[in-house]
Amino acid sequence: MNRARNAAPRRIAILGSTGSIGSQALAVMAEAQPEMTEPWHPVLLTAGKRVAPLLKQLQQQPPECCVVIDPDDIAAFEAAAGDGTRLLVGEQHQLDAIAHLDLDLVLNGITGAAGLRASIATLEAGIDLALANKESLVTAGALLRSCARASGARIIPVDSEHSAVMQCIADSDPATIQRIILTASGGPFRGKTRDQLRDVTVEQALQHPTWKMGPRISIDSATLFNKALEVIEAQELFGLPPAGIEVLVHPQSIVHAIVEYQDGSSIAHLGEPDMRVPIRHALHQGTRTVGQFQPLDLVHRGQLTFESVDHTTFPALQIAQVVLDHPGTTLGAVLNAADEEAVAGFLSGSVGFLQIYQLVEKALQQHSPEDLVSLEQVIETDRETRERVRSWYL
Repeated sequence: MNRARNAAPRRIAILGSTGSIGSQALAVMAEAQPEMTEPWHPVLLTAGKRVAPLLKQLQQQPPECCVVIDPDDIAAFEAAAGDGTRLLVGEQHQLDAIAHLDLDLVLNGITGAAGLRASIATLEAGIDLALANKESLVTAGALLRSCARASGARIIPVDSEHSAVMQCIADSDPATIQRIILTASGGPFRGKTRDQLRDVTVEQALQHPTWKMGPRISIDSATLFNKALEVIEAQELFGLPPAGIEVLVHPQSIVHAIVEYQDGSSIAHLGEPDMRVPIRHALHQGTRTVGQFQPLDLVHRGQLTFESVDHTTFPALQIAQVVLDHPGTTLGAVLNAADEEAVAGFLSGSVGFLQIYQLVEKALQQHSPEDLVSLEQVIETDRETRERVRSWYL
């Protein structure tokens, strides 16, 4: 199924194409076309619910196949048929399309655990996976890595921090890595006390200071659970070096990651906060091609500052430590499912901001971890956790 490793991918699937990552990926593809002798082809576009923005994408970059998992406007979707693109409904059609469309690369920009099946299907088919869906690795990292080894497919990180780590490592011997440092902006509530967070609103929590993201990841960034998931993702992608994986608060979001080596040297990845940069790097398979971006102006930026995480006010990393201490178990699925449900409750007004921590911690404490052996086990753990968390606040 895979083409030669030295060939740039041509037949590409964008899963979650109407979301932040998916729409930016299509923009990166469009900007690159004039420079390419063999243009990319967005063979497959998929979306969760939103039909209107998807139909606009079909007009701009028509794929061979388009799948909506649960369309919010089935009539409009069906009315778009007849333009040469196959229009299908349902998750199984997404999985079938991945397996049968002779794809070179799948970019998984789906939000949440909903992206897990697609990640597994991609790797099982021997297709390289550009992964923005960190939940796949958090909930089932051992399964993904096993599928990748068996098929020879690669997992290419799209998250800015993990793309940065990968570039800092480059061809270095992984055994020489001493420590990995991921940076966090600190979110909209950096510097606040726990008492000040008791009555924060959804609108306040969604106001991320440096990145433009979807609702779930914006709330996760405000609680720092997003960074907890990223630490677990880093452990799955790069292993755990002797000095571990550390998080530093870096409000300017210019330094995305630092890799420290055993000889005392450290290599950092810098750039303006722009998700098109790691997306471009993943789509181009590491080739540094021309792209549209804001050049880094360190003089204009002034000071770059770093702070320790305030674990008392933002205990997400401490709560998630149990997952790092028990890798390859069902605890990752519990952490993600509990967080997704708690965030959904906060966005709906049923859960307070600080209650998110309480719900996630309670779910982890009440779970008896098992070694990961199957996708079905992960899905069942996810379902049970969601039901349990909802029962605590509904």
